[in-house]
Amino acid sequence: MAQSYPDIYHTIIIGAGASGLMCAGSFNVRKLVIDHNPAPGAKVKVSGGGKCNFSNTRISAANYFSQNKHFCKNALAAYKNADFLKLLDDNHIPWTKTPSGQLFAHSAQDIVHLLTRRAQQANSRLWLNTQVLRVRQETTGLYTVQTSRGKLSAQNVVLATGGLSYPALGASAFGIKTAREMGLNIIEQTPALAGLCFTRDLRRQTAHLAGNSLPAHIQCGKFSYRGPLLFTHEGISGPAVLQASLFWNEGENITVNFLPDTDALAFLKEHKNSPKLFSSLLAEKISPKITKALLGEGDVSAANASAACLQQAAQRLNHFVFIPQSTSGWTKAEVTRGGVDTKEINPSTMQCRRLPGLFITGELLDVTGMLGGYNLQWAWSSGWAAAKALEKIF
Repeated sequence: MAQSYPDIYHTIIIGAGASGLMCAGSFNVRKLVIDHNPAPGAKVKVSGGGKCNFSNTRISAANYFSQNKHFCKNALAAYKNADFLKLLDDNHIPWTKTPSGQLFAHSAQDIVHLLTRRAQQANSRLWLNTQVLRVRQETTGLYTVQTSRGKLSAQNVVLATGGLSYPALGASAFGIKTAREMGLNIIEQTPALAGLCFTRDLRRQTAHLAGNSLPAHIQCGKFSYRGPLLFTHEGISGPAVLQASLFWNEGENITVNFLPDTDALAFLKEHKNSPKLFSSLLAEKISPKITKALLGEGDVSAANASAACLQQAAQRLNHFVFIPQSTSGWTKAEVTRGGVDTKEINPSTMQCRRLPGLFITGELLDVTGMLGGYNLQWAWSSGWAAAKALEKIF
């Protein structure tokens, strides 16, 4: 028989990930953190290739995608990247900065250990390997949390369950399902910071390029980004593509410039009398293997190329337009776009406007950062904002 716990917690935090642990360690009252995984911080441990890209030196609201582009400003201003760096320095955890501003720990495990220890020191009890089955608000205003270990009561509940990416690490739809059951509006969730898949014909044309990479410029609507592009068996990936995927909607065009430093048409015209194929002429600028795949039968000798042929080849290299079939899906997406509508949430406290005592943090909200440490910074900032509001509730 499941055991019942009649005592009332000040706060129950559901999710021992980045924002949940940050919240738990940022105010000192009796509380419970519940997670269905066997250990805390599962996604944090694998972030940044195991080195945890925990923030960025260039944090602003412009780095985040949301239906409300201003929502994240308050929390990001209240808990900055400098605050997290101080936390690391105070605990003698080494970190490094890349030229692009990304901030990495030497070990993601160090971050998880710190956050877990900090939470426990702030009077947090951790229940791992524990399923939360249901959350409901009672007429008394208290919250009942039904778990695989029994039924609990709390004055406040924090939903810090994360998004749908990385299902192998335990990601689930519980948080969004609970928010929907409680009447909150949900912005459709889609995989983000993911590769983009070609249609069948385009895959057939480029499948042999899998593993090849090059610098490229990608445009999706008003968004544009320059960085490494990687060909995969499904289509394209790499940092430039992951960034673009955050802004892409089904059915929209993606434009790729495979020669961002070269005006292909001008270059080919300069060599129009050469007997060499286009792929050979451009060999010092782009791999002939890639050029041949992109141009197909259009890879002809410059001397024999008509004006239309030159134009078409240049277009394929500088302005390659395609409609992705899809993203590479939840198993390969780094984050989730969409989530609980931020109109439902106080931007300074992360508390639901219509449900006092219910707080939502991190990736579960409709706030998604770009690649480069922005999503973990949002986890720290939103978790801290909720904690500062919770410590004022008695």
